[in-house]
Amino acid sequence: MAYQALGLGTTANDGTGDPLRTGGDKINDNFVEVYTYLGDGSTLSSDPVVTETATQTLTNKTITGTFTGNITGSADTLSTARTIAGQSFDGSANITIASTDLSDTADIVLLTATQTLTNKTITSPELGGTTTTGTGNLVVDPATQIVEIMGDGASVVGQLQLNCHVNTHGQLIASQPHSESATNTLTLPGGTTIGNADATLVSDTGTQTLSNKTLASPTVTGALQLQVYADISARNTAIPSPSAGMMVFLTDNGSATPKAQVYDGSAWVDLH
Repeated sequence: MAYQALGLGTTANDGTGDPLRTGGDKINDNFVEVYTYLGDGSTLSSDPVVTETATQTLTNKTITGTFTGNITGSADTLSTARTIAGQSFDGSANITIASTDLSDTADIVLLTATQTLTNKTITSPELGGTTTTGTGNLVVDPATQIVEIMGDGASVVGQLQLNCHVNTHGQLIASQPHSESATNTLTLPGGTTIGNADATLVSDTGTQTLSNKTLASPTVTGALQLQVYADISARNTAIPSPSAGMMVFLTDNGSATPKAQVYDGSAWVDLH
């Protein structure tokens, strides 16, 4: 209903204005429209009126249309189904707005959606289940604390690359192919178990010195190099408690003669 103005006449008491009853009816109609708009028709609402320029908090409101400018705030709880930038929400998700500007090309990351993250830093992550990465899978088992890198199902096996600080070169640890049916455990050295916290793994192509090792039924190809000592004193200093079967080579066996010797369990015996 449009606003109804009272007819006041041309001059006071000239008899040309609205009759008293007509004027009262207009007043009643105007108030009924105001009370209906701001209340239930007979009682005004106790809620404050929202104005365009006032700073006010709106609760349980649905805003439709197009937003212009920036959306500001710390968090927006979606209580009903919504769609933002192509992402649908069922009303149980919370969105935290970290800045006052949201890129119109950015996607919101969903807990159960399959999405690709680029240039992201994850601090203190707790991984569980299977995470697809590249052509294989990275499987983290929280029960066993085992990280499993699976191959691509063809010829590529699970591999771990340890690179230098500029990623130009590094060392690659690779598993045996499926055809080998290899199931074993590689335990890294160190700690009190072997008595040397700085132990180095032995390479089949490297030149390394092995200490305190027992070779069971070895096959030696090429020359066998015995430990060389200058004389008996040097030998006894290096090996104060020999065991049966130990072999050495002395430059001077006590008579200015070079000799290979073996410990028979009670004494060192010249071999020639």
